[in-house]
Amino acid sequence: MRKYTTENLWIRIILFFITCIILIFSLQSFIVPLLESMFNAGNKFPDTLRVNITRAMNGVVGIGLVYVFLKFDRQKLHVVGFKWNKDFGSEWIALGFLIATLALIPTAIIELFFEIIPWREQPLALLDIFSLLMTLLVAVLAIGLGEELLFRGYLQTILETKYSFMFSAIISALLFGLLHFFLWWPTGSLENMIAILFSAFAIGLSLSFVFQKTNYNLTLAVAIHGFWDFILFAFQAEFEYIDLPHVIIEIFASFIGAAVIFYCVYQYSKRRLEQVSEVLN
Repeated sequence: MRKYTTENLWIRIILFFITCIILIFSLQSFIVPLLESMFNAGNKFPDTLRVNITRAMNGVVGIGLVYVFLKFDRQKLHVVGFKWNKDFGSEWIALGFLIATLALIPTAIIELFFEIIPWREQPLALLDIFSLLMTLLVAVLAIGLGEELLFRGYLQTILETKYSFMFSAIISALLFGLLHFFLWWPTGSLENMIAILFSAFAIGLSLSFVFQKTNYNLTLAVAIHGFWDFILFAFQAEFEYIDLPHVIIEIFASFIGAAVIFYCVYQYSKRRLEQVSEVLN
């Protein structure tokens, strides 16, 4: 990644983030109605299809925007961690699923106990096979890949050309939280927006750590992010923040999940550090 002056660096970051917000809101507002009118004779899409198309806009914007900014600087996608490692790639995908599951367990227990995720009277029904596969692809290849390219791949990498890892990770995680804050704006609930801001910040910070520990390769971060979202989507988790205590509990639960990600990746890197370093360097 090329280096920039302080002024140019922050201009790029601000322009990049504002463009990202505008594009995501624009696509989510217009793409689904357009597709409905073109292909479905005015009838609404099935809910799962509608939701997944809306979710996929994050990935479309992430991949496209990063590509355009890198193209402008005449740089390749590999400089932001978009690369496959033949020795560890498959291992990282499997590990990502395991870590996401382990991190969600304590988080979900806290949320269920305090009724942030309400208990259902009827047994929980998973999505049908087609919807489940579509949700998996969207969660991993659109949301996971797109958002990790945006925030860890591009923003964190460009920040680290001038600042320390810790500062860069905090700023990229904060912008990650702000994106989700604005995406929850249509709900009209300040509690939802505050909860998602700090929860996304916590998870984003842990994914910055993952990105660094895998020698700035996005594979493991994308896998953890994508499978985290997939599990939530598959079980159709619905969050209810009634008051400020619920918001605080949700933030605490997310930090617990982030801590599990930190710990698992730290232990993995500690045990595999020499082997990973030999292969990656």
